[in-house]
Amino acid sequence: MFTIPYAGADAMMFAPWLEYLPDSVELTAVRLPGRGARTGEVSLTDPAQLSAMVAELVLESDDGRPYVFFGHSIGAMIAFDTVRELRRCGHAMPALLAVSAVPPPQGGAFARACRPILVSDQPWRQLGLTDLLPPEVFRDQGAMTAFGPPMMADLLLALQHRYVHEPPLDCALSVFGARDDTLVAVESLSNWQEQTTRPMRLRTYPGGHLYVHEALPSLLTDLSADLRTTVGAFS
Repeated sequence: MFTIPYAGADAMMFAPWLEYLPDSVELTAVRLPGRGARTGEVSLTDPAQLSAMVAELVLESDDGRPYVFFGHSIGAMIAFDTVRELRRCGHAMPALLAVSAVPPPQGGAFARACRPILVSDQPWRQLGLTDLLPPEVFRDQGAMTAFGPPMMADLLLALQHRYVHEPPLDCALSVFGARDDTLVAVESLSNWQEQTTRPMRLRTYPGGHLYVHEALPSLLTDLSADLRTTVGAFS
């Protein structure tokens, strides 16, 4: 399972997932440039360049086993673009593409939602981070230096994303969202059905845009059920 984090976050956000996922699932949290162990690298703001980079990681890791993607928010946008890039390369489709807290790409809704955050003097509040992290984090210059630049780079990434129509993906698609998300209208999530040839699974949870932390046990229970159905890797 390849997982891609939300704006500014490091791959370590997926460390708690190991407690909930079955042993038969190998978790590969994608480390994006500019954060965590790759802080010294320049964050990428070109969607095509970033999706090509993640696709290369998948190609290099291919050992014949089924693989799946999970992305949250901007991470979901990257995951979707990466699967399309893999299809262009002639690579086998994932058994499951799971996207969370992101509207369907057609129409450019996500870029419109990110634009006011980028120019806001309180982007942390608009993303819901002030409710998630203790106040002292936002007074810690070191923490803000580590988190702020990659977050802004990811917002620029979203603003530069341009949807180009392609045939729908021939893979299972699970869509997750939050009922009180102020960035992504929950009613828009059903329109992801246009992006797959198969029936789409849609689930929503209480909370805002970063519900993925508070609702983690429920989310991973549902995601594991989808893996059992689509991959059959565990019972």
